[in-house]
Amino acid sequence: MGIVWGSAYVFIREGIVFGASPLLFAAVRYLLSAAAFAALAAARREAVPPRREAVVSAGLGGILIIGMYGGLLYWGEQYTTGGYAAVLAATAPIITVVVAYSLLPSERLGPLALGGLALGFVGAVVLVAPALFGSSIGTWPGPAFVLGAYLSTAVGTVLLRRMASGRQGLWQIALQFVVAGALLIAAGAVLPYPERLPSVAAVWYSLVALVLLSSVIGYFGYFALHHRVGPVRANIVAYLVPLAGVGIGSGFFAEPITLWEVVGFLIVIGGVTLILRDSVRRASGPPTGSGPASPAK
Repeated sequence: MGIVWGSAYVFIREGIVFGASPLLFAAVRYLLSAAAFAALAAARREAVPPRREAVVSAGLGGILIIGMYGGLLYWGEQYTTGGYAAVLAATAPIITVVVAYSLLPSERLGPLALGGLALGFVGAVVLVAPALFGSSIGTWPGPAFVLGAYLSTAVGTVLLRRMASGRQGLWQIALQFVVAGALLIAAGAVLPYPERLPSVAAVWYSLVALVLLSSVIGYFGYFALHHRVGPVRANIVAYLVPLAGVGIGSGFFAEPITLWEVVGFLIVIGGVTLILRDSVRRASGPPTGSGPASPAK
C-alpha cells in the first residue's frame, strides 16, 4: 500500500512534466476511476445507497476529499517534485487532528497530543522552509498548494464522519469521483490557462498507473487492510507513503532528496507519534486502583 499510494505523487509529477495540464489530468483520472468503481459495484451487485447518503457522499467526498484535494495537489506539483509532495503527506495526520478538534465536539486533546501538535508544526516549518527560499525541490507555491490539499481532505473527512452514517460503498466512491472530475473540468474551463493532455507515452502510462494502482487497487487494498488488521494498523500506511514516494522519485526519476526533507519528516513523525500515544492512553481509560487501565468503552 505504501508503494501504491507513494508512487501516485511521482506519476502525477511525471505527467505534468511531460505537458499534461494539472486540472485536466486529474479530471480524466477521476472520471476513469469513477467508471472503474461503477463497473465493480455493478459486478458485485452492491446495493445503491439511499438518496441522502449519496448526496452527502457526493457533496463532501466529491468536492472536498477528492475534487479540491486533487486540484490543489496536482496544481502544486507544477512547482515541486513528486517525492517532496509525498514527504509533505506526513503532515496530513497533524492537519486532520487540528480540524477534528475544531469541528467534532467529542474530540479532545490531552497535554501529550498538544505537544505532538506543536512538534508537528515545527516539522512542517522545517519541510516548507527550503521551498520558501528556492531549492532543488521547487519553489514556495508547491508546498502551499499541497498543504492546502491536505487541509481540504481533512475538512471533508471530518465532516463526512460527522454527517454520514455507515461506510462508503463502491457506488458512493464512484459518485465522489464523478463529482470531483466534473468540478475540475469546470475549474479548468474558468481558469485562463490552456487545457492539454498530449499524446505522449509518459503522460498516458502515468494516467493508467494512477487509475489502476492509486485509485482502484489503492482503495481496495486499503479497505482490505482496514477489515483484516483494523483501522489503527491500516493507517500505518501513512508513514510509508513519504518513504515510498521519495524512494521511487529518487531511484527512478532522479529527483533530489534534501536534508530538510529528512529532518522535517522525522520531526513530523515524532509529533504524530505523541498524538497517537495520547489517543491510545485516553481510549484505554483511567486506571482503576493499582491494576491495569480499564478497557475502552
